[in-house]
Amino acid sequence: MSDPAEVKAFLNRGRMLADGIPWPDLERAESAASDPETDWFDFWMARADRYAALGERTLGESHRTSAGELLWLASLTAHYAQYMWFHDRERREFGQRRKVDLFDRAASHLRPPGERIEIPFEGATIPGYLRLPAGGDGPVPCCVLIGGLEGTKEESHRFEDLCLERGLASFSFDGPGQGEMFFEVKLRPDFERYSSAVLDELESRPEIDSGRIGVLGRSLGGHYAPKSAACDDRFAACCAWGACFDLSDLDSMPARTRAGFLYATGIEDTAAARHPLLDSLDLAPVAERATCPILVVHGRHDVIFSLEQVDKFRRSMVNAELEVQVERDGDHRCHNMGHVVRPRMADWLADRLGGRP
Repeated sequence: MSDPAEVKAFLNRGRMLADGIPWPDLERAESAASDPETDWFDFWMARADRYAALGERTLGESHRTSAGELLWLASLTAHYAQYMWFHDRERREFGQRRKVDLFDRAASHLRPPGERIEIPFEGATIPGYLRLPAGGDGPVPCCVLIGGLEGTKEESHRFEDLCLERGLASFSFDGPGQGEMFFEVKLRPDFERYSSAVLDELESRPEIDSGRIGVLGRSLGGHYAPKSAACDDRFAACCAWGACFDLSDLDSMPARTRAGFLYATGIEDTAAARHPLLDSLDLAPVAERATCPILVVHGRHDVIFSLEQVDKFRRSMVNAELEVQVERDGDHRCHNMGHVVRPRMADWLADRLGGRP
């Protein structure tokens, strides 16, 4: 694999470190996986098995907090084994299922714990995890977390912690084309209907203040989140972590990213450049319906979504309280600035939803 952009798609240091991958593991991956196309998956699955064994041993010693972190780390390393593995569906799907099993094992031992919730919706199941902040007094505000093209609920753990520290509950879920739900429902243009089903569930929970629910979406979730907020005014605030107004940039994206769109959509023709379904991912028809506060965070050096995407938000979100932050040195989703940008987004959400300072 000689294309630097393609190698970077695997060796995404900023993203992996901010999500919780240990630096020594990343160093080993870069030396051990000389060809990411062939070696990457095996290296990270081996790390997942190692952390899972450590977690189980630690759990047997009654150190539940440490065990929860180790089992979660096993899930995260399994995630990064398969997250760009679109060329080998059998192994990718094995890694996806392994990641889910490991997170399920970790969830009840996390601090605060994660409660698995399965929401029936039109013959399928929306899987998610609810975590409540410690010391919450009465119904608490909540942030719904949406992943991107290859991102899933298990990858949101570190951002969940940022929410919980600020008095916000978190609910991370897989929608169409993502994680577990990929096996039931592929990527489709009406993700917002699934977000509304999540809202229905959260409104039924006495622990959650239904008037203070926000939504954050990362990467392609930067399309799903504002569309969800535009189509359902029960969302009180929205953060687009990466501006994705539409997919007009698809043809200029790295080949690995384009392959991911085809994979998530279930399109078999991997040589196809475009597809009508992908063209239907467009905020323009609903942008004027958005009225809640919306924050857009974007990196000037994003190689997936161009600055024109930011301009489209500015031109079209005319009825929303729109705030745009373009980081001059930021890459895609400002992964290289995660230690600065992620807490800032969590602060913004806490301010709008009434969390703790």
